[in-house]
Amino acid sequence: MDLPALPFTVLDTETTGLIPRVNRIIEFASMRIERGDIVDTYEQLFSVPQGIPLAVQILTRIRDEDLESKPVFADLHKDILQHIGNDTILVGQNIGFDIHMLKGEGIDLTQQPWIDTSMLASLLFPELPSYSLGSVSALLHLHHEPMHRALGDVRALVPARGVA
Repeated sequence: MDLPALPFTVLDTETTGLIPRVNRIIEFASMRIERGDIVDTYEQLFSVPQGIPLAVQILTRIRDEDLESKPVFADLHKDILQHIGNDTILVGQNIGFDIHMLKGEGIDLTQQPWIDTSMLASLLFPELPSYSLGSVSALLHLHHEPMHRALGDVRALVPARGVA
């Protein structure tokens, strides 16, 4: 299947919790696709002032020591925006969550067009008991490794064509 000529950026965050400005982004990843080819890949861990909750450590396998000497999110706003691009459609699983968490960290993407793959899955497969990325990946045999890591989740949503 040919992809549309519109550029899009698939993105994902891993966070210390679910509440913007209270919880923090500990990992961000994105892939920008133009004319069906991946033209940019970005992945970064971030230092946070509070420790990572144990439940998040178990889910993501990101430990406090993994964030030692990593930059803080605010220091890389410009880099992140450059990798996302301002002329792309944003794509992600439950992307509203990521957009809100990014806004809580000072990056407002609320005016950019977006596509939520979870919502698409619910329309295409209404019989599924779950529209989690893990469930959809299993159903569609998507490459989803590592799960619950930002770049692994992004890769699961990127079409195989153009993958380097």
